[in-house]
Amino acid sequence: MYTPPGLVSWSLLALIWGTTALRLVFVRSTVAEQRINAALVFASLSVALRRQWVRDIVDGVFGAGISSPLGNACIIFTAASLISLFSVWAFGPDRFRRIHAVTLAVAVLPAAALIVLSGPARAQGVGVKAAGGWQYTAFCIAYALPILLAALLIAGISIRSVRAAASGRDRWVFAAVIALSVFEVVSMVVVMIDGVMRTSAADDAVTESHAEAGVFLRLLVVAAGAVIALGPVLRVLLRRYRSGRTARRLLPVWRTLTAAVPEVVFELRPEDRRALSARARRDRMEVEIRDAILVVDRYLPGDVGDPAASPVRAAATRLHLACLARAAGHPPVTGLYSGSSQPGGEPWELARLADHWRDAEHLAAELWARRLPQFGGPADPSARVPAQV
Repeated sequence: MYTPPGLVSWSLLALIWGTTALRLVFVRSTVAEQRINAALVFASLSVALRRQWVRDIVDGVFGAGISSPLGNACIIFTAASLISLFSVWAFGPDRFRRIHAVTLAVAVLPAAALIVLSGPARAQGVGVKAAGGWQYTAFCIAYALPILLAALLIAGISIRSVRAAASGRDRWVFAAVIALSVFEVVSMVVVMIDGVMRTSAADDAVTESHAEAGVFLRLLVVAAGAVIALGPVLRVLLRRYRSGRTARRLLPVWRTLTAAVPEVVFELRPEDRRALSARARRDRMEVEIRDAILVVDRYLPGDVGDPAASPVRAAATRLHLACLARAAGHPPVTGLYSGSSQPGGEPWELARLADHWRDAEHLAAELWARRLPQFGGPADPSARVPAQV
């Protein structure tokens, strides 16, 4: 049997198992995502059962030689999961709600046939291929036929979907699926021919070479599927990173404003807070910041601040002064509200406000220390503390 270099083999396995683990953690909200994950789990098990140390463990627990038909059964379950996935893409998640359970139940029949047909060979301590006979032909057909039919069905759905795809990325994905489906069709035809040739004692170089390289080819196919499934994972991780980075930038603003106006914070149970995504936590923080700004901005006249400062820095300074005025017990200012502390309606505008927040805090503290009339100081400058003027 052809054995790829160890570095290549382990790199492909790391890609497959890593993609599966990441999707199970981060990408599982929709029906389609769940069925992709199911297909990846079965495919990952199939390639894992080709590793010798895994085979030794499984054979030791469930019986010698059982790992080989189990690996083939996992491939059939992968095909069943892919059929249910493409039915969602073609007809929507509400058309055939139970199709995944149905396809898996149907796949149990050929999977069980593989285990039964390999029984005599396992009893002899050899593989089903080495044992030969009609059992090997039946084994090949039971294995290849459901995968062949699934590949044809998936190819047909993908050909129809690639024409209707709105974006170039979707078209590339369906084109890759079509290519993999064609490969599977050819591969399964070769497997069935191999079963017939072995029974008739004929010598066929094509099927022999295919059988020798079959394990590595299966690894390549699963790795190609993992590459296709990796794209959504990377996009989710990138969105989580950006949301987390923005939330960290906004945290000082949120702490100051919600300390001044704690009533804008909507309390959640710990389990609900943990269930929030990074995007939801960022959005919630932005809403609470804006609600707090609407409250504290009424505590400051519109003519306070440095006229030469940038608008964002001036807005940050005004908000700090307003928080100090509210905390000191000053009443809201009536008739002078200008709304000039509002940073704007876009998330990036809040982020710009956060970039000036620390500097504005020091400037606001200096203005507050001068005891200006707006903050309860005397109107006559001569009556102020000289050191604070």
